[in-house]
Amino acid sequence: MLNSRNIDDLRSDVAANCRVWQKLCSQAGLPVLVTGTVRDEEYQLYCYSIGTSKAKVPSFHSVKAGLAFDFCKNVKGHEYDDLAFFKKAAAIAKDMGFDWGGDWKSFPDRPHIQWSDGGRYTSAMIRAGNYPPAMPLYGATQKPEKPAAQEPKEEKEDDMLIYHQIKEMPDWAQASVEKAVAKGVINQSADGTVNIYEPNLQTIVLLDRLGLFDKEV
Repeated sequence: MLNSRNIDDLRSDVAANCRVWQKLCSQAGLPVLVTGTVRDEEYQLYCYSIGTSKAKVPSFHSVKAGLAFDFCKNVKGHEYDDLAFFKKAAAIAKDMGFDWGGDWKSFPDRPHIQWSDGGRYTSAMIRAGNYPPAMPLYGATQKPEKPAAQEPKEEKEDDMLIYHQIKEMPDWAQASVEKAVAKGVINQSADGTVNIYEPNLQTIVLLDRLGLFDKEV
């Protein structure tokens, strides 16, 4: 299985802009760490089988595409719990022309950044081998004007799964979700409904393993 975090594995134009983004984040005092770049189908299927991915086949993260990377805050114990950090790092990426998973309405993916040419290319198009044009190297020439503002486009997957009850979730996630509910991080209705998309289970479990649900507030 391949699950790379090597920036060189990205498509060359995306890799170059990823490094520019890292430099700009560093200058802004944001300690970013790239945690994932490309993955093969075997690893993607593994992620799907354990409930950490919504799709069985990779798209922007695929080896052939190399159009996306994931990141976190490079501070031990606080890799994913600083929303302001993700928003600031994403703002830099978006200014460069990247799209940010945190803008997706139905299943925000804050650690995810991708090049889809302003949302013109979808996961289905990428899987079909229809890739966006080369991303201009940020800062190499005069900064292009931003396109007219439009609603951020989110990933649409036929196999995206939402859990309405904790008992319906994979065994590895149930205890962490129960803690999140107890802490008030997740709202649960009187009939026990929680409505959590499958990709968000991984984040909840990660926060639990970091001990955030065990801290007194």
